[in-house]
Amino acid sequence: MSKNVIISVYDKKDLDIISKYLIKKNYTIYSTGGTSDFLKKNNIPHIEISKYTKQKEILGGRVKTLHPKIFGGLLGTKSANHQKELQSEKIVNFDILIVNLYPFQETIKNTTKTNEIIEMIDIGGHSLIRAAIKNYTKTIPVVSPNDYQQIIRKIPKSNLERKKYAIKALQHVTEYDIAIANWFQGIKTEEYPLRYGENPQQKAVALVNDKSFVQLSGEKRLSYNNLLDLDAAINIAYNTSSKENICTIVKHNIPCGGAITKKQKNSYLKALAGDPLSAFGGIVAFNQKLTAVTAKLIVKNFYEVIAAPDFEKEAIKILKTKKNLRVLKVKKFKTQTEQRSIFAGALIQDSNSKTSQIKSIYGKSKVNQDKLNFFVNILKYIKSNAIALFDNDSLVSQSGGQTSRVDALQNCFYKLKLKHDYKKFKNLSLFSDAFFPFTDSLEFIKKEKMKVSIFAPMGSQNDEKIEFFAKKNKLNFFKLSDRHFKH
Repeated sequence: MSKNVIISVYDKKDLDIISKYLIKKNYTIYSTGGTSDFLKKNNIPHIEISKYTKQKEILGGRVKTLHPKIFGGLLGTKSANHQKELQSEKIVNFDILIVNLYPFQETIKNTTKTNEIIEMIDIGGHSLIRAAIKNYTKTIPVVSPNDYQQIIRKIPKSNLERKKYAIKALQHVTEYDIAIANWFQGIKTEEYPLRYGENPQQKAVALVNDKSFVQLSGEKRLSYNNLLDLDAAINIAYNTSSKENICTIVKHNIPCGGAITKKQKNSYLKALAGDPLSAFGGIVAFNQKLTAVTAKLIVKNFYEVIAAPDFEKEAIKILKTKKNLRVLKVKKFKTQTEQRSIFAGALIQDSNSKTSQIKSIYGKSKVNQDKLNFFVNILKYIKSNAIALFDNDSLVSQSGGQTSRVDALQNCFYKLKLKHDYKKFKNLSLFSDAFFPFTDSLEFIKKEKMKVSIFAPMGSQNDEKIEFFAKKNKLNFFKLSDRHFKH
């Protein structure tokens, strides 16, 4: 089968290098107007997309690539039916997509002219990237000239390698879309860069103990939302008494990633793998000194804050290459109380520092005390009704803030299937922050036909029915000693 690549880029940096390499590797290049002109000047053989589609560019170049012969080649899978249809329509398969978008962010910094800014909202390139992301197992999306050398060193073969490019592409278009949304709302992107869910019109003051942490890097101060997310992330990381390496990733005050492993590098990678899309723009916390090895992995993604009790000198140098990344050295602590304001004053309560124990209802638990403590600490920060799924050592899905525990349970499994190759998980641990009052949740778990061990407190009127159902259906079920509601 022939190998084909679409190249349609605004930024021509190193375009000659990657193009010549792909020609050497027997790829056929298809390109659009400006890119085609560049390739011609550099004597690089290619096929103009307009000649391939037999449709000239229209509307002053606004419509170039939006054509079935382009998107069919990007979205067609390797299945026999798709390949047969592509062949009958004389559509080629595209193996690689090299695209970067119009410079919208740079344009709004240099002009206030609405017409010029509007013209920099990319449509075709954005759509091409989306298509390649959807079909990443066949088409590799490459969105940055900085990745050309990596492609030259090794064109990814495995789905895992390809997924990394798809995630980076998705992050790229997400950042682009947020910049556009901010502009439409009159928000200056440089003042509020990628503050997901933050309302920049609200004024806020943080009353903090300046001895609790030191900001080692990052040009910006911490925002209100940063501090809220940081509080959750470091509480989870620091309050699990373990010699193993812990990494937690928090977004919108909810843990979206977390892992406990012997090596710090692995704890970060497993935490990120739990939900890489949600991790984008999040807060990352570690329970031990951050190493240079881990720092090299961190800078490949976009985060707001990195927190740890200490950092290797080389790690600081690496993290400082990201000027907007806040790097915090946070002292170990123990919180005694927590409070929040309400209409009538304030609510103050003891911090939830309980260490849960388990009692077997049916089956034998494979979760040791260290992991049990860590899993429960993550559960504490998922809003009720909270359900969390863990593999051997990391969070793989969670759902909270639902008014129905059944809804939370179903959503948790839905996210697991959406974001993961879920059949690879041989043994999952499901944690609930409160009891199951009826057997409907257990019936749902049973129908999923997955190896799931259930950890939940008890205390409902139907405890006997729950226990009877678990034993009758041989569901591994373990009673947690404590409930962990968060409102």
